[in-house]
Amino acid sequence: MSHEPGDPLPRSLLTPPAADSRAAAEARHAANAWAVADARHARAAAHAHHAADALNTLRERLRATLGAELLVVDDARYARDDGAEGPFPPGLVVRPRERAEVAELVALCHELGVPLSPRGAGTGTVGGCLADHGGVVLDLAGLDRILDIDERSLLAEVEPGVINAALQEAAEARGLFYPPDPASWKVCSLGGNVATNAGGPRACKYGVTGNFVLGLDVVTGTGEPLRVGHRSIKGVTGYNLAGLLVGSEGTLAVTTACTLRLVPKPSGALTLLASFADEIDACAAVHRCQTGGVVPTALEFADRLCVRALLGAGGLAVPVPDDAKALLWIEIDGDEGGLDASMLRAAQHCRDAGALDISLAGDPSARAQLWDVRRALSHTLRARWPKKISEDVAVPLAQLPALTRAARELGARHGLDVASFGHAGDGNLHVNILYDPAAGPDVAERVHRAVADLFRVTIELGGTLSGEHGIGISKRPYMPLEQSAPLRALQLGLKRVWDPKNILNPGKLFPT
Repeated sequence: MSHEPGDPLPRSLLTPPAADSRAAAEARHAANAWAVADARHARAAAHAHHAADALNTLRERLRATLGAELLVVDDARYARDDGAEGPFPPGLVVRPRERAEVAELVALCHELGVPLSPRGAGTGTVGGCLADHGGVVLDLAGLDRILDIDERSLLAEVEPGVINAALQEAAEARGLFYPPDPASWKVCSLGGNVATNAGGPRACKYGVTGNFVLGLDVVTGTGEPLRVGHRSIKGVTGYNLAGLLVGSEGTLAVTTACTLRLVPKPSGALTLLASFADEIDACAAVHRCQTGGVVPTALEFADRLCVRALLGAGGLAVPVPDDAKALLWIEIDGDEGGLDASMLRAAQHCRDAGALDISLAGDPSARAQLWDVRRALSHTLRARWPKKISEDVAVPLAQLPALTRAARELGARHGLDVASFGHAGDGNLHVNILYDPAAGPDVAERVHRAVADLFRVTIELGGTLSGEHGIGISKRPYMPLEQSAPLRALQLGLKRVWDPKNILNPGKLFPT
């Protein structure tokens, strides 16, 4: 079409076709997206290059100042803990021999901006000691000395790598007693117990790790050594900083020594195993014992799937009726003179709640057999199912029956096996989701939904996401279910004070 000078331009020449306009916009959008992606990749590459340079610099400076023998060459085992997270291979593993070396290492990491994850024995289940950031794993197992057991002051001074069982043995040899007893007590470290505020069966009577921490020697995120707390049994000078650090999962400071309270060793203990027709009856027995003149040291529970697994493995130390669908371990300790009457009262409470059978263990060997079955429950389940995810939710005691019922219903709703066992005496149950990853293409999604539903129900029952394992990586996405944004922001503000460059276990606990 011709166009004479002076004539108005046709609309078709003034306005591009709509389709062309859309295509141009889409092209510009695509170009912008590629530019943003390129910039992001460039920043990531620059960050990775800087991180690698910083790690290499740290390695060489450690060789020069502390010695090459502190660097662990065989680091494959540090990529995982006892849970499902990982593998996260660390960039470097350092195993100090002296507490002063920890402060030097942390100061160097602070200077160079290298992330650092403290690690005890690696028995955690939520990835709290893993280097998902690829930085340094600080292996504290080399700091394994019991520094002092003060029999007159009823306290112990220990380094963080001391195994829980080693302190128990040393204390009992002096007529003393360290009550916190996680299921992994024979292999877990006291530093790790402090980091997660670990519990155990005896928490029913004595409390968790935090109830026995008097003071801590720590190194902040800048490399500054501090002593918080006290050696006296009581102390209210300033803020309770030792209490703040217990359960902080290595995000605020690195523990280099612990001052722990001891108690006199009980002169005797008795244990019984009661079986029930269902979980609700067992929960009723828990309530009767706790309100009926008995002071149990431990009240441990196992549901019907656990019972089936134990019977199938031949792992029970005493006969149990075939129709049993719940078990309750009850232990009472104290003065031998009153134990028999207390245990008879506990047995009667179980009968009144509908117990099918009761077996009593008095001598140490029989008691040890019963407790070995309970402590091995997690491994018994793991041996029968290819995959096991264990969540350690806790609810108010009155909601224990509702939690056991909800756990069973979760399994039915999502087509998964769910087994619950744990510390009924303080409302803390280990709800285990058991599955075979090869069972179907949607099994991973069903597991994810089951975990989310479990946490939602727990919060609705007035409970908490973790009773003793901690948050780590695994439970980090669910923190908003329990804690508000302002509360999380307050805690992150505390972290910035203790660890200004965010090098200590960065990204753990709180979603980012």
